[in-house]
Amino acid sequence: MAVYTDVAADELAEFLASYEIGEVLSYKGIAEGVENSNFLLHTSTGYFILTLYEKRVAKADLPFFLGLMTHLASRGINCPEPVKNKSGEALSSLAGRPAAIINFLEGVWPRKPNVAHCCRYQAGVRCSMQPPRAPIRCSMGCAPLSPPRSIIWKAISGRRACRKA
Repeated sequence: MAVYTDVAADELAEFLASYEIGEVLSYKGIAEGVENSNFLLHTSTGYFILTLYEKRVAKADLPFFLGLMTHLASRGINCPEPVKNKSGEALSSLAGRPAAIINFLEGVWPRKPNVAHCCRYQAGVRCSMQPPRAPIRCSMGCAPLSPPRSIIWKAISGRRACRKA
C-alpha cells in the first residue's frame, strides 16, 4: 500500500477547515503509487485527492509541479488541478509533511501506455506550453520558477516522444 504516513480523522478535519471543499464524508488510502501517501477524499462537494509528499520528494520542487498542473489545466489539458486553501496557497502541511489537495478526475489510467498515448499527451502539452515565453509561477505569485531537472521538463521542452509527434 502506498500510504506511508497515516492521518487521523481529527487531524484531517482541522486541515480541511482551511479549504472550501465541504465536510469530509469519508477518506481512504490509495494503494497505488510508490513515493507519496495518497488519499481519496469524499466531501459534501465531491471527490478530491490528498497527497502527502514523503521525504524522497524535494519540497523545493513542489511549487513547480503544482504550478505546472495549474498551468496545464488552465489551458485545457485534462489533468488534475491543485485546490487552493482559503489563503490562496496550493501547498500546505499535514502530519509533518508537505501536502496538497487536487481535484479528482473520473476515469482510469492506461495500464500499458504505448507510443500513441505519449504522442497525444505530448502534442497537447506542446500546444499549451511554450517555454520560456510562458513562465510558470508558483501558486503564491512569486517570480517564475526554474524547472527541476526531470523527465517531465524534457517531455514538455519540445523533444519528440516519437517520430510522428
